Amino acid sequence: MDLQAKRALARLIEAAEDLKTAKLLSGKLQSRSLFHSQQCVEKAFKAVLSKVIIGEIKSHTVIKLIELKSLPVLSKELQKEFVALKEDAFWAERRWIDTRYEELKPGEKIEVPTYKFTATDAKRGIKAAEKTLSWSIRCVHALFGVDVPEDYKILKNFAKKYLQ
Repeated sequence: MDLQAKRALARLIEAAEDLKTAKLLSGKLQSRSLFHSQQCVEKAFKAVLSKVIIGEIKSHTVIKLIELKSLPVLSKELQKEFVALKEDAFWAERRWIDTRYEELKPGEKIEVPTYKFTATDAKRGIKAAEKTLSWSIRCVHALFGVDVPEDYKILKNFAKKYLQ
């Protein structure tokens, strides 16, 4: 397995770990659950980008990079699947900042992430993360020829032999 494939696999593992964390936090800490859903989306997309961008991808907003760099080298089927998940993924992607930092609003009102997000938001984030991670796993398989399992426990054990 080449270095780019290993990077993709490492990013998928971390995305799956963030999804697992988002699910654990969804009933109690919605803003933190949503933050981890956003992280899952970002890392899963970065796994796909590992084929066309070597090295670090420092941006938190990677959907445009997927459209410009990855979609052209993917099958028509995977391109169509991306179109179907893009809106949810974009919504989750935009949460990279407002789940972490307070925001000063007009009239000296301070919007705090802890109070801003609801259980519905957390569920929406998890749904977007699940769809994005599943799609990204299929893309990594197509791009690198690595049969990546979707089940988290199997994925974690599968990756361990390549990453340690």
